[in-house]
Amino acid sequence: MEDNKKLVLVYKGMPRVDRDDRFSVVITPQNYLLRKEQLAIKQEYQSRKIASSLFDDFIESDKEDYSFFVYKEDEEWIFIAYKQEEIMELLEEVGISSSNVDEIFFVQQLTSSIEKPISLGADKALVSIGGVATIISKSMLSEDTEYMNMSDDVQPKRAVVLSKEYVFDSKIALLLSIIFIIFGLLFLIEGRNIVSSMPKSQGETSTILKNNPSLSSSYTRASILTKYKKIDTIERAKRDLIAKLSKIIDSDIKVDEFYLNKNRYNALLYVKNTNQIPALIRRAKKNGFKADKVSSNQLKIEGKL
Repeated sequence: MEDNKKLVLVYKGMPRVDRDDRFSVVITPQNYLLRKEQLAIKQEYQSRKIASSLFDDFIESDKEDYSFFVYKEDEEWIFIAYKQEEIMELLEEVGISSSNVDEIFFVQQLTSSIEKPISLGADKALVSIGGVATIISKSMLSEDTEYMNMSDDVQPKRAVVLSKEYVFDSKIALLLSIIFIIFGLLFLIEGRNIVSSMPKSQGETSTILKNNPSLSSSYTRASILTKYKKIDTIERAKRDLIAKLSKIIDSDIKVDEFYLNKNRYNALLYVKNTNQIPALIRRAKKNGFKADKVSSNQLKIEGKL
């Protein structure tokens, strides 16, 4: 299929990748934990709420460093726990630049296409056992075993999108894209309104100066311009603040309180999934905000305009 993305299977100890085109990467079980459960749950947001608790017996410490990827396959829910930093480090180790990566898939999403073992270096192989992608020693296979390569023909519908400092679900990426498009349209409309109003404003200015000669003084005009320029600067700062906030807020985050005046601002965010808070704090600081956790589910963002 021409629309299919090129897939590169990435695993520890693999040869360095030397290519300049764009592609998607597939992560092996070396870098994620898996649970398959038959649950009486219909909506994905419900499964996301319990994802963290399903790994209590597998993750004893630093659980806040894990992110969770959830999807449904037939009658089972698939839960994948992974560390964003580990994936970033693995890509760097094998020579893959984030600028070349379109999306990240987990090999568990491709088990239906694994008909033969896939070689992972000299002594390991990737196989599908009972519908679960598993890494085994090649010593468990016969010497005449035929291996297959990762195919581009079957590709998952869901992916994790790679960013410079963090990764996030493609659904969230789509939501943010829509938000940015809306902001772009608003700025475009505002710009057109300003341009269309310029001739009228110039005519009104000429009339005012004619009726009020004192305003023709450059000193007087400069004072007025200084006053309104300050007001315009404040309003622009407010718009920029809202735009920055939209970059760090996704569908699982609710704004409980928001205060804004000409000097300061603060926002109280409610985060449904507490595991998202560390990543949210990093995104906030990256965008110039001061962010502090005030309770298990609440994050306070504040600063000066």
